Amino acid sequence: MSGVAARVTAVPAVSGGRRVRPESRVSTALCVLAAAVASLAAPAAAHPQAMSELLGKVAGEGAVELSAPLIDFDGPYVLVHLATNRVYIMEGTSSLWSAPAGTGTGFRLAGSGQKWTFTTPRGLFRIRRKEKDPVWIAPDWYYVERGLRVPPADSPSRRIPGAMGTTAIYLGDGIAIHGTFSPGLIMNPDPESRRVSHGCIRLTNEAVRELYHLVEVGTPVLIY
Repeated sequence: MSGVAARVTAVPAVSGGRRVRPESRVSTALCVLAAAVASLAAPAAAHPQAMSELLGKVAGEGAVELSAPLIDFDGPYVLVHLATNRVYIMEGTSSLWSAPAGTGTGFRLAGSGQKWTFTTPRGLFRIRRKEKDPVWIAPDWYYVERGLRVPPADSPSRRIPGAMGTTAIYLGDGIAIHGTFSPGLIMNPDPESRRVSHGCIRLTNEAVRELYHLVEVGTPVLIY
């Protein structure tokens, strides 16, 4: 799809949806956010009327049609709708594609002198890069969560092929839209039951491959 080079309202991406204490050292590996935020307010680039209208809709498998675009962008963009745990491709006021998604659990974890809260951040991002057959670099929380010894940062044991499914779309700040080999968690009809990740946005392998081919590097991604 075209339109990636078109105008988008410039706002800095919100770099975290997890509230962690300043003294905590936060891993910068995938699915771990790099900084704390004080608020989960709507992104500055989003139109309040359209946001309010979106929140009032029952967003399911059907198409979404709004009276105003969510952001100022001349072309397709991605919307991650946290209230219903779905990912959309939007253009103007209309949805062109959608799929159910898994997002952060909100679970809190502490260990090895660190603290994490696993939520999906809200904000306006852009697609930084896309990758097939990604290899996940396991962060410290992966080992703390399992009661294992945390290896050195450069340990080859941290490289875990397949953990992100077949495809990954990176948004920066440790967040990606990626696949999974547990599609049953993503296909649960209850949106609340799809809060299953450590912060990343999970899609089925089939859905994320479709998204991979429908969007370009530079495409805006609104998480709200």
